Amino acid sequence: MAVFDAESPPALAFTRSLGRAGVPVIVYSDEPCPPARFSRYATEFRRCPPRYDAATFLSWLEEELRCGRIGLVAPTSDTIAFYLAELLDRLPETARRALPAKDAALDALFKDRFDAACARASAKTPWAFYPSSIEEALDQAASFPYPVILKPKSHVGIGFHRGTIAHNADELRREFAPLEIPPGAQSIIDRYPSLRLPMIQELVPGALGNLFSVSGLLGPDGELIACAASQKRGQWPPALGIGIQFESCFDPRVINLGARIAREILGRGLFELELVRDPRSDDFLAIDLNPRAYGQISLDIARGNDLPRLWYRVASGDAVEALPSPSEPVVWLHGIPYGVAQLVGFARAPDRSERARRIAQTLGRNPVDIAVEPSDPLSSLAFIATMLRHPGGLIRPFFNAPPTTIP
Repeated sequence: MAVFDAESPPALAFTRSLGRAGVPVIVYSDEPCPPARFSRYATEFRRCPPRYDAATFLSWLEEELRCGRIGLVAPTSDTIAFYLAELLDRLPETARRALPAKDAALDALFKDRFDAACARASAKTPWAFYPSSIEEALDQAASFPYPVILKPKSHVGIGFHRGTIAHNADELRREFAPLEIPPGAQSIIDRYPSLRLPMIQELVPGALGNLFSVSGLLGPDGELIACAASQKRGQWPPALGIGIQFESCFDPRVINLGARIAREILGRGLFELELVRDPRSDDFLAIDLNPRAYGQISLDIARGNDLPRLWYRVASGDAVEALPSPSEPVVWLHGIPYGVAQLVGFARAPDRSERARRIAQTLGRNPVDIAVEPSDPLSSLAFIATMLRHPGGLIRPFFNAPPTTIP
């Protein structure tokens, strides 16, 4: 089993889950010391080309698959999911049955295609505009429903840029510009040139308190093997960022809608669908679909949906029965930015006793961490070290945010 993205929590989750099951896990990275390398559950560590050098990495991976040096590849990021879609016919037949078809994967990975796929599935999405040029965006700026988010159409070929918020036409005219293309990604941009420009999407009112995630696994014939939902309670940075606190959600509207959209768009494989509830209509709007493992996958593992192991069994050709829906509430934290948020929030809070009560309540529920696991100490320490390399990036967003947005 090959695991890339070795610095990431999804890679750690795959390594630990499959290692515990006795599956040999080979961790790959172009970096010498990624956290997953130090997991007690990793069988071997090997170097590989930088995965963001698309042409070089794709050529190398294709050869590794052709020669049989690599068989199964864990879908641990948008970039790896894109490469697997590109090389789908090079994978073993059983592995192909655990991954979406190429067009389905691209429908999830590229936001304009995702919106179109949602429309075909009769699923609602926030208002969005995909300008074909800077001039088109600026000419129509006065007509947009502000505030709006300027964000990449995909993280494939672009990296981890989260986007920015424009509150009016003047801000949009200042902020709207071509995205910076990372070194090595030019071959992707040459094929998909529209990725150079950001999309423009409505910022749904009250979105910070109404974000939900539906995650699970679809079998080879679209059957739902595992599915559960959670609600995001905090993110970093506070305005537009990655989740730092999730809690189990048992709302059947969320679960059923998420499962339906994932099945109709992806058809098979791992998924995580992000929804936002629009308080103006009480509709749940689809905003993102990940055809891969995702940041809070350790939450699903903790509540009994061991998605990496289930995916591996499907990819190995095993018949896998559907699991019952989890019923126990679980709290999940991205512990380091969550801790920073609480320290900054406590210092800035008008009612410190209330914040202290909330912190004690959260920590008293035995939360699951994104990557820190006492039974796997070396990889946990390596992950903590990577998080602490740039302390300013951890702290500054919470000091710059309005106190009411700090989770």
